[in-house]
Amino acid sequence: MITNRTFRAWISRGTGRGRTTLQDVRLRPIGGRQVVVRTEACNLCYSNVGAVLGIQAAVPAAAAAPSAAATTNQAAVGLAGVNANSLALIQGHGGVGVVEAVGPEVRRVQVGDRVCVSGTPQCGSCYHCLRGRADVCQLLGRNLPSDLVAVGDLKDGTPVYSNSHIGGLGELMITFEEWVVPVVTKANAVDLGMVLSCVSVAGLGATTTGTLATVAPGSVVAVVGCGPLGLSAVQGARIAGASTIIAIDPIKVRRDLAMKVGATHVLDPNVEGNAIIERVRSLSNGPTSRAWSGGRDSGGRRSGAGADFVVEACGAEFVRPKMEQGPDPTGILPMQQAYEMCNAGGHLVTTGLVRGTIALPAFLFAIGGISHSGGQAGGANPMRDIPRFVSLLDSGQYNAKALVTRVVPLADMLGAYEEVAYRTTVTAIMTA
Repeated sequence: MITNRTFRAWISRGTGRGRTTLQDVRLRPIGGRQVVVRTEACNLCYSNVGAVLGIQAAVPAAAAAPSAAATTNQAAVGLAGVNANSLALIQGHGGVGVVEAVGPEVRRVQVGDRVCVSGTPQCGSCYHCLRGRADVCQLLGRNLPSDLVAVGDLKDGTPVYSNSHIGGLGELMITFEEWVVPVVTKANAVDLGMVLSCVSVAGLGATTTGTLATVAPGSVVAVVGCGPLGLSAVQGARIAGASTIIAIDPIKVRRDLAMKVGATHVLDPNVEGNAIIERVRSLSNGPTSRAWSGGRDSGGRRSGAGADFVVEACGAEFVRPKMEQGPDPTGILPMQQAYEMCNAGGHLVTTGLVRGTIALPAFLFAIGGISHSGGQAGGANPMRDIPRFVSLLDSGQYNAKALVTRVVPLADMLGAYEEVAYRTTVTAIMTA
């Protein structure tokens, strides 16, 4: 029987380093819309660093409201009025695997199906899903303690819950039908885990789906931040037909990787400093500056210079990286610069988890012609878009292998997460 079996999972409980340990969990009986997935691969997402490693974000106190640790743990569970530190949680933002059991109400998948357990659910019935915005499905981050559903028990009888009903850092993922997307592919688990990780889905979602905005063929795209999300956005911009793709990151290894997967130019924000906006503008100039001939006039109040489409994928630092550090650990400065490097009529998609308050030039914000979209997963609708991303992998248009720089088995997860935290690897994938 699938129920009452024992499986290994990384359980987070308490505070500080050492809060996450590998333990045996006895699976509880499932029912309703629950789905049990045997994990093949799971991305070790940077945004989960604090929850997994017990690291408090290294940002100025004035920028953190509420405290970074409280914010991280609260977001990880998605529940208000519950002390997250007292819960035994299987961490992880989803993954890929094979369905081993389904509850009696499940219709979306069957036993034996290969699936993605998405970081974003799609119920298909809530207000947002019905309007094409499943990226902000109302089942995401529900704030009711009644939503707690124990999926198993530790040896001492302590109930175990899945992070946001997802989990991933275990041999099994116990989730609900709304989080599961069936995929048909012969791709290996590591490549599939890369393209279907929450960060890659967000990068491709921002640049290829058109939910938030459309990258037009021949356009100029700037990507601020070249972690796995930004590098996926670079690939998405290439796939969408952008002619100029400017990748910005302080870490040389990541800039080199950006060139490998589709960037036409790379910039180091530490070298460029405050001139980085003008550098992007200069790189966006076309073959003529004659406005009457369709050119990009670089002067005037409605300058044609600047990127047509900008993806901000920087975010805040949890710890000081051991590689090159960026100019602002809060992530606010890169977000401001991302807005200002858009041209009049350009579009900004923000994806980074920054801390603090952003300030923008009021005139530019009010009538500068720049539009902005923020959304979970870059606007990706899981059931619609995840199969498309798998097709991009299968056709060779998305290069997953280039982005995977560390692969570890379940037992070695913590060491690999340290590498993710200190930015000494680009993407780490855990296999189970």
